[in-house]
Amino acid sequence: MSQSIQNNQFVCKSVVLGLIAVVGFACTGCSNFGGDKGVTVTRVEGAGTDPVDAQERQRRFKSAYEYGIKFARQKRYAEALAGFEEAVRLQPNSVPAQFNLAACYEGIGDPLKAIGIYNRILRVQPNDADCYHNLGTSYMKMHHLDRSPQWKKLAVQAWQRSLDLRPDQPQVREFLARANTKPVRQSGF
Repeated sequence: MSQSIQNNQFVCKSVVLGLIAVVGFACTGCSNFGGDKGVTVTRVEGAGTDPVDAQERQRRFKSAYEYGIKFARQKRYAEALAGFEEAVRLQPNSVPAQFNLAACYEGIGDPLKAIGIYNRILRVQPNDADCYHNLGTSYMKMHHLDRSPQWKKLAVQAWQRSLDLRPDQPQVREFLARANTKPVRQSGF
């Protein structure tokens, strides 16, 4: 369920991360990759100490971000991760780069790292339904890893918040229904 490129921004939402077995739900897009999330970078930390001028920094950011998107679309998340890490290094306040970085961490099996990034994004953009969607998925993956009911509870809360913000998400409704009615799979990672 990929959306096309919009407004010359690289948007790759609902990319399948192949996480069905981990989450235990029949989903085709457990995590979203995002493009332009409506946030403009207003300041680049450390820009005064870097000898690279702003135009070159922007060029490098775009190149790194495009590299990440290219490999994310191919489901090569380890390679995509390198691009998004560089993009975030160049523009630390770029929400799209952070969002995609988190989705890559989730895709390579590090949901805890993804959770930290998603929570940082939500401090800046508290009404980001996609971020809550992915946060819920990461929480559920942590539940599968350590079997703590607290992770499942957090997943349900994140998915509910995502639906509160944008009700037109049948996949999230399905996740909530399954999380609230079916026992969590005990094996089959």
